[in-house]
Amino acid sequence: MTLRSCVAFLLVLVGCASAGFAAKRKLPPEFDKWLNQDVVYIITDEERKAFLLLDTDDQREKFIDNFWAVRNPRRGSDSNPYKEEHYNRLEYANTHFGRESNTPGWMTDMGRAWILFGKPTSQHEFIGYSQVYPLQLWFYENTTDTPSLPPFFYLMFYIDGDISTYKFYKPFLDGPLKLVRGTQFNSNADVYKFLQPLGGDVARAAFSLIPGEPLDTQNYRPDMTSDMLISRIQNFANDPFNVRRIREMRALHEKVSSFFLVSQDRPLEVNSLVLADPTGHYWLDYGVLVDDPKLGKLDGASSQLKLNVAYRLTTTSGETVLEDSEERAYPALDEAKKFQPFLLASRLPVEPGSYKLEIEVTNKDAGQTFKGETDVKVGPGDRPSFSGPLLAGSIDRVARPNPFQPFEYFGVQFHPAVRHEVHHSEPLHLLFELHQPAGSTSGYQLEYVVANFQDKASRRTTLDDVKPEEFKDGRLLKSKSIAINDLEDGEYRLIVNLRQADSAEVIASANLPLKIASAQSEAPLYFSANAQSLSRPGVAAYMRALEAISQKADAAAQQYFQQALSQNPGNTFAGQYLVQLYFNQKQFGPIAELYKKLGIAAFKSSPVTLAQIALSFGQTGDAAQARDIVAAGLGYFPGNPVLTAASSSVQGSRSR
Repeated sequence: MTLRSCVAFLLVLVGCASAGFAAKRKLPPEFDKWLNQDVVYIITDEERKAFLLLDTDDQREKFIDNFWAVRNPRRGSDSNPYKEEHYNRLEYANTHFGRESNTPGWMTDMGRAWILFGKPTSQHEFIGYSQVYPLQLWFYENTTDTPSLPPFFYLMFYIDGDISTYKFYKPFLDGPLKLVRGTQFNSNADVYKFLQPLGGDVARAAFSLIPGEPLDTQNYRPDMTSDMLISRIQNFANDPFNVRRIREMRALHEKVSSFFLVSQDRPLEVNSLVLADPTGHYWLDYGVLVDDPKLGKLDGASSQLKLNVAYRLTTTSGETVLEDSEERAYPALDEAKKFQPFLLASRLPVEPGSYKLEIEVTNKDAGQTFKGETDVKVGPGDRPSFSGPLLAGSIDRVARPNPFQPFEYFGVQFHPAVRHEVHHSEPLHLLFELHQPAGSTSGYQLEYVVANFQDKASRRTTLDDVKPEEFKDGRLLKSKSIAINDLEDGEYRLIVNLRQADSAEVIASANLPLKIASAQSEAPLYFSANAQSLSRPGVAAYMRALEAISQKADAAAQQYFQQALSQNPGNTFAGQYLVQLYFNQKQFGPIAELYKKLGIAAFKSSPVTLAQIALSFGQTGDAAQARDIVAAGLGYFPGNPVLTAASSSVQGSRSR
């Protein structure tokens, strides 16, 4: 993934000697409000410093426009759902929170949570109890794209002493005794037993904000995991994973967008196919048809078309999983200097799940962007199914097979048929993969139908039987060639039906347009440089890990992060992700071993990660190492509350 700054004024962040002056510069009121109220919880420190260094209001306006454009899930659109939702949440927070202490709602902890995460899945209020301070318990599902937050979590707010506003409750630092009043409460166990009858999981949340986390029902001591959750929320914008995401989105926005983009004339044609390799790992191949020189910048002298191409792989709910872009020139003129359409192909590793692939081709000189998208389903379901088919205009044997070459399978290069157009001299080539549900031993029948639009009598049907023993690990890669040399030119439909053997019921089907023509439509196949980057150590494993996280497959993500680190120890993000996953599962030994292998440099950008590592050493009996890590962390982040709490936790520890 590329990590570049987007606009020129962000470059001042690197080695800037005037940062101290910037911090003292007085902003005009409207910009001060934007920085210190409107976006105070979502702007990163990098962006804040850059904004403070700007000299003119025009620069500030452009920065703000860019700030929202980078975060816009509808890249290039005039509408921005992210911005609209943010200001709706901000208005709600100012209207509903802080009344107890006459505090502006956005300044309260409740307001911060609402602005960051929106309306909770559920809310429980505990007021009117003489022995319990006013409490509210909110339950959230993690709908952000950061693994720094658990899949589900509680937030508890309490008013300490009845005279302040609701604030975050931290089980380790505050302690359950802070929630109650009365001489009958002498221990945490007393609090737990008293709160249990109130329901709503309030008793559990007093000790842990993570649902399903084991509680210490012997000594009733909270651990620090929940406090780390609150710390991440209090500094959510600067979470290392969020910063990485914003950097990548900014880099992508700079390469593929300008501030004003006109509507595209038509969507891009995107051909895609998901297949498994012999090891069972899935790959997504996609090809984009470049059939107009206005998609890029044409250089007549070199006959090259320079393209800015970006992809974005998201979950079905729109959360970004992977994205990248590249700028590169491709041959586009024939010998007569006439534009020749071509296919630009790339390959992505993909993990089982459901995604959406978005492609953008941008001509920045003309201020135009062109988009295409396709749904991506990876892996088997609970019914027989197939992935594809890919309609190929031609196929070729390759001398040297390349595992990262798009549309190349087992030494055969498939050329996707442009606009689903084929010619008489070649058979109709299909490629797809059958998926069989786990435990199934059924046989199947495949029916291929080529039907003419105008002439219903002009129809060709071919049948294939598929035996159960042909499947391996529930998959079968299937290719089919259908002769079409005797069919008339015209518009057809290609239909592929899957039935169980001895049954007339169609259980899976695909329906594609097809054009048969006498003249051959030439469209060279070129390959994106991004596909070849997959050969670099650890790249594919890291991408698979991010996808596994997006699909809530933490065990798979853990294995891929381990693989990515073994192949590229310099991938600090993989190391931080892995510590997070280990810690959530209380696997303290592997965290200690990982730290011994990589050292502090791989983790020093995240105080929460350093605290997790220190606590892990404490759990494994190495108290001295735990104290050293906390001390180093406080050197990087003086006064950090999580590291301070970790220091208190490990100071009394003794090596076993």
